[in-house]
Amino acid sequence: MVHPWHFSGDWEWALAIVVFAVDYALVARHLARTGRPVPARHVLAFAGGLALIALALLSPIEHLALTSMLSFHLLQNVIIADWAPPLLLLGLTAPMIAAVGRPRIVRWAVRPQVALPVWLVTWYVIHLPAVYDYALRNRAALGIEHLAFIVAGLMFWWPDIVPGSLTQRGRVLYLFIAMVAMMPLSFAIALIDHPLYDFYRDTPKLWGLSTMGDQRLGGAVTLIAETLVLTIALLIAARGVVREARDVPAARPEAR
Repeated sequence: MVHPWHFSGDWEWALAIVVFAVDYALVARHLARTGRPVPARHVLAFAGGLALIALALLSPIEHLALTSMLSFHLLQNVIIADWAPPLLLLGLTAPMIAAVGRPRIVRWAVRPQVALPVWLVTWYVIHLPAVYDYALRNRAALGIEHLAFIVAGLMFWWPDIVPGSLTQRGRVLYLFIAMVAMMPLSFAIALIDHPLYDFYRDTPKLWGLSTMGDQRLGGAVTLIAETLVLTIALLIAARGVVREARDVPAARPEAR
């Protein structure tokens, strides 16, 4: 029997979320004392990002992902890789971004030509059946999987969100490539005609779903959830392109 409202999660993730929340609060207090207060919208964005990670890893979503349903595991992956990271980055003010981006390794990792391939490789490699099944049966490997998604998500969203990384047109192209490159994975999960992951082959399912029904639902959830967040980001970037074009003064006709 599936218990959908059973809360599950590792204490390590709970501790990590608390540590990051406290660290952010201490940094925000220091900035306020030095005349650089953190606006409420940044605080809310960062808190929202941490809340999404907690929802994914410390709630019934985690329990269902580990005991029952592939669709919930795929939703969990989207939340920690591509819903939470943008909010965490939006929570950073300019002084915070400068501090985080100071190390050379960070500056290298968040370059678009590095971040996008790492993000794609993370998604595709982790969802290989052998890798996915191993992580589901090995607690340490599963923790590494979750961490890889969060880090890859932060890397991927940095060029889009942090000013100065890409031009407005560059952001549109960057996000469009990401959306197109991700679609084959979601379609493959949804349309392949046999169970991809042995772990979920015989686990009990909610709503009377079969193994293949759960897998198709998972592919659809991934496609919709990923497309939604990337489309929103694309629209914001496109609006920036339009605003940029409007701000360019019209060229005056040359005097004859």
